[in-house]
Amino acid sequence: MNASGSGSSQTPNSRPTIPPSPAARVAMVLIGLFALGASIAFYVQANVGADPFTVLALGISNRTGATVGVATQLVGAGLLILLLVADRSHIGIGTLLNAVLVGGSADIVLRFAPRPVSLVSTVVMTAAAILMMGVGVGLYVSGGLGEGALEGAMLVLSDRLGIPVRLSRMCMDVAAVLAGLALGAPIGVGTLLGAALTGPIAEATMRMVKIVRSR
Repeated sequence: MNASGSGSSQTPNSRPTIPPSPAARVAMVLIGLFALGASIAFYVQANVGADPFTVLALGISNRTGATVGVATQLVGAGLLILLLVADRSHIGIGTLLNAVLVGGSADIVLRFAPRPVSLVSTVVMTAAAILMMGVGVGLYVSGGLGEGALEGAMLVLSDRLGIPVRLSRMCMDVAAVLAGLALGAPIGVGTLLGAALTGPIAEATMRMVKIVRSR
């Protein structure tokens, strides 16, 4: 499913595992998308710096007055346009689900997730946000129903440059942080940790899915 329209070769790490059961594929996609939305909410509530693309969404939110969830959907729409131009093979029903469910899940979780009241709870919430973001990406991509605009762009960059998924994601995260800063969004230690760890966690999750499937 990840062969690019231009016929470029793929790196092994950028090839998502497709479970044989349609029900399993749908479940992985839905769980992954909810994890992504919840991760965004946890980053915001922890208030130690959002993940890189939420930094971009926060910058848009600050400038437009839109909610974080809506701003996230706007970022996704922009990336989707780029993906349509670069490689449509990554687009599927999962792409549409991503466009709707991630931002919606973020707004819902934000209504119920409490702000941490101590250093320990802040560390726990930040760690949960980072882990959920990486695992969410890994599960969602491994479901094989079409990547979200961000994940699709991540895989296209990996394919075109011949680099591992973790490195392509880190490059995109750095670009998102710089754009968010230009729009006036704050960053913090959570932003830096997210930029460094989301890609490796996503790649590790994809490998684990492949191992489980081969048993």
